[in-house]
Amino acid sequence: MSLGSAGKQGPWWAGASPLLAWALYLPLGARYALALGAAGLATLQLRRAGRLRAAFDNPAACAWLALLAWLALTALWSPADPARIASHLWTYALPLLLPLLAAAMDPAWAQRALQQFGIASALVGGLFLLHRLGLPAESAAWESTVAASGNQRIANSILLALGSVLALWQCAQARGRRRVRAAWMLAAALAALGLALQDRRSGMLLLPLLLLVWILRSQRSRLERLLLLGALALACTLAWIASDGVRQRFDEGWRELQADTSTDAVATSWGQRVRMNVLTARMVSERPWFGHGVGSWIQTWQQRVTPGTELHEHTTPHNEYLLVAQQGGAVALVLLLAAGVVTWRRALAGGAAGIPLLLACTAIAATGLFNAVLRDAKFSLPLLLLAAAAAAAARQPSPPD
Repeated sequence: MSLGSAGKQGPWWAGASPLLAWALYLPLGARYALALGAAGLATLQLRRAGRLRAAFDNPAACAWLALLAWLALTALWSPADPARIASHLWTYALPLLLPLLAAAMDPAWAQRALQQFGIASALVGGLFLLHRLGLPAESAAWESTVAASGNQRIANSILLALGSVLALWQCAQARGRRRVRAAWMLAAALAALGLALQDRRSGMLLLPLLLLVWILRSQRSRLERLLLLGALALACTLAWIASDGVRQRFDEGWRELQADTSTDAVATSWGQRVRMNVLTARMVSERPWFGHGVGSWIQTWQQRVTPGTELHEHTTPHNEYLLVAQQGGAVALVLLLAAGVVTWRRALAGGAAGIPLLLACTAIAATGLFNAVLRDAKFSLPLLLLAAAAAAAARQPSPPD
């Protein structure tokens, strides 16, 4: 993504950056309001600096604009109604927040946003701990965290995994400051503990992957990498042994995969995902190059699945890659992968400063394997806002005004 400076920064970033970080755990409406407000201010700032067009003048943004244009073109042969087409195009336009905010956000304030997100993740982890200890509480903070359900709860588990590893990254930056390093270690532990205490497997699978990426990118010495990889393997083993809840959830998942997933009567979480992947892959094979059209998955799905079953009620295949391929065929899938690969390479080129962006890209790419990470704003908004802050922080830091 474009990481160029937008010139002199407006003072509004001083409050907007930390606020956006804390908003990632708020209800979807609050995230939308803050994200769109920040996008509007960023647009004004970049226009005044004469850099609005430059923010999108890079390979990743061009690939995404091409994907959006192609999906809009597929509306010509989509069986979906105009409202559903518009809804899909809107959510697939949200990733354009990344180059826009990344170009406008001051690197110093972006770094503070990442710090605030680590603190917020630790506090959310603490809420799960309080809940497990039986301490009653009724507040808005609990409604969107501990008491959240469905995809919001899955999104929280992904954010907790990211928050834990980003806290470790902050710890590594605080060389020679023991108290600061200890505080970040505690924040990472609290976020990871909250992840283990909640009952969603998405973040549990993502956390070891993010830790692996962080270890491989942050340690220059081969010996340090081997030691940390050994520590990671030991930590995963101990967590597996010590946490009955984690073991039970994954044992449940393995049983779901071993059961019969070849009929529409399958009612388990992982079993339904397998069935949806198989049937959606068949849809893709029917129109492999140009797809069935944007917004067509639900109608095409319901024609192929037995009415009255739990499977029939799903609105996405819980796999972003298959969903994009079903709608726009190989053309759309190639453009999606191109945008991801270019952004990934930009993160790798950023060295140590690019690690947060690399972690955010990894989370988006991995989550897309088992959720509609871009189609569902409960996933895409927080992850894209975090990626935007990480992209801005990867630039040469400048002091806040």
